[in-house]
Amino acid sequence: MDIRVLRYFIAAVKAGSISGACARVHVTQPTLSRQFMDLEEELGHKLFERSNRRLTLTEKGRLFYERALMITELFDRTKAEIAAEDALSGEIRIAAGETPCLAPLASAIARLQREAPRVTVRIVSGSAETVRAELRSGVTDLGVFIGEIDATVWSRRKLKRSNRWGVITRRDGPLGKLSAVSPKDLVGRPLLTSIQADANNEFAAWFGELSPKVRYVARFNLIYNAWLLAQAGAGDVLALEGIYNPDPKSGFVWLPLTPPLSADVVIAWEKDRIMPPAVARLLELLDEEEIKNGMKEAEERKARAAELLGLRRPEPAS
Repeated sequence: MDIRVLRYFIAAVKAGSISGACARVHVTQPTLSRQFMDLEEELGHKLFERSNRRLTLTEKGRLFYERALMITELFDRTKAEIAAEDALSGEIRIAAGETPCLAPLASAIARLQREAPRVTVRIVSGSAETVRAELRSGVTDLGVFIGEIDATVWSRRKLKRSNRWGVITRRDGPLGKLSAVSPKDLVGRPLLTSIQADANNEFAAWFGELSPKVRYVARFNLIYNAWLLAQAGAGDVLALEGIYNPDPKSGFVWLPLTPPLSADVVIAWEKDRIMPPAVARLLELLDEEEIKNGMKEAEERKARAAELLGLRRPEPAS
C-alpha cells in the first residue's frame, strides 16, 4: 500500500466520484480505477458502492477513510518535522476537554508562539473518549483529560488547579437562595449531567446512599446545549465552574456543591513517545506558567487576608 494511493482514495471520497478525483490528483480514470481495484483486493473488502456514477462508502470503506486521513496527516507531519531546519517549528496538535484550568496552557502557547513563530497549534475539543481516540491515532501530541486516567497507558502531568463541580439553576427556584447545594437538595429534582461524568460515576460517592433517588433526565456532551435545556425548564445542570457562566440577567446562577467535589485536570501523551522539540518546550513553558500562577494566587490570598484583618494591602512583589 502506497501513501499516494491513500491520497487518491481520500480525493475520490471528497469528490464523490472517480472522475472528480482525477481532476484533483491529475491521474487518468482507468489508472485510478485500477488502483482502487488493487486496493480492495489487497484489503480483501469492498470499499465503494458504485451507482449512478456516484461513489458511496461501504462500512469498511468508512473505516478505511478515517484511517487514511490519520495516516496521511501523520506522514505529512513527520515529513515536515524531519525537513524543518528550525527545531522549534511545525504543528502541535492538542485534544482537550473544556476547562478554565487550561488558562496556564493558553499562556504557555502564546509565549511559545512569540518565541517560535513557525510553530502552529491545532486544538480539538471533545469528551474523554474523543481525547483518547485522538491520542491513539498517533496524530495528536497531547491530550487534556478532566478526571483521572490510566497511568499504565499514558504518561501524564496533573495541573496544579482543579475544577469545582456545581449546579446551574434558576435564581428564583428552590435552590437559588442557597450558597451551596448538598446531595439532599438535589434529590428528586430533574438533573442534566455530562455523558463523561455519567460514564465515570463522578457523583456516585458524593450522593452516597441517596444515589438511587437521583433523577437524571438528560445527558449532554456540549454544555451550551444543556444550558438551552435548562432555560427551557428541563432541569438543573451539573457543571464544572467556569465552563459556562450564566449572565446575571438570565435569571440563572452557578452554585458550588457541598461537601465540595472537584475534578483534576491531567495532560497526557503516549508512553515512550519521542517528544518533538516544540512540544517539549511547550511543557517547559507550562511549568513556568503554573509556578507564576501559584505565586500570583498566594499574593492574592495574602491581600484578601490583610483586608479582612483591616491591615494595609501589601505592596505587590517586584
